[in-house]
Amino acid sequence: MKTLSYKSLLGFFALSLVGSLAQAEEEFISDEELFGDDGFEESIVVKDPLESINRVTFKFNDFVYENVLDPVAAGYQWVTPDPVEKGARNFFRNIRYPIRGISNLLQGRLDGAWVETGRFAINSTVGILGVNTPADNVEGFEPIPAEEFGQVLGAWGVSEGPYIVIPFLGPSNLRDAVGLLGDAAMDPIREPISLIDDLDWEWEFGIGTTEFLVASPTLLDGYKQLKGTAIDPYSSVKNGYTQFRRAKIAE
Repeated sequence: MKTLSYKSLLGFFALSLVGSLAQAEEEFISDEELFGDDGFEESIVVKDPLESINRVTFKFNDFVYENVLDPVAAGYQWVTPDPVEKGARNFFRNIRYPIRGISNLLQGRLDGAWVETGRFAINSTVGILGVNTPADNVEGFEPIPAEEFGQVLGAWGVSEGPYIVIPFLGPSNLRDAVGLLGDAAMDPIREPISLIDDLDWEWEFGIGTTEFLVASPTLLDGYKQLKGTAIDPYSSVKNGYTQFRRAKIAE
């Protein structure tokens, strides 16, 4: 049995960080989901009792995104050929199939679970471990919106709770934060169901860092889209994130 140490926690944190990016990697937030038909952001009510703390965390995250993530993402895209970048993105999306498959089952979405399973089988074999996505061209197994545990909780009637901003991870709410733990429990790389026996913290951290690099351009693009050119970026991100999540829960 593994003993819990700061090294294990470091590896787990790295994987938890990139795990939270899975949604950003697999979803595209359209203008119609963020804004009304007239092009202006809709006014919505969001519970934010921790606003003073959230704003401090938001400023910290914004600094990290602009001064660390932006250069990292730009550097990664500069040195990585587009086919390699796309293949890496496909690989990490494919390996997270259990999160999407189980989340569909927990919501009673049998058709969705079937499609995700079929896509995983096709892409893992013909697509060479998911680097390619031949399932996109197979009738009945085209891409579908990704499901995760936060959506499961919403489908079960769990309220979103207060809005929170998580250090490094960004906008969330209490329900979605708990959902991240559920996603971690279903992640095939992480404990307790790691497919790689006795995965050392160095490997965990290495895998997490690699996936972070792969996901960073998408994360940054999504963040910039939410932030926009608003006078109050904090409120813009809060409202945009909440509208997007509520639309995903209601679908």
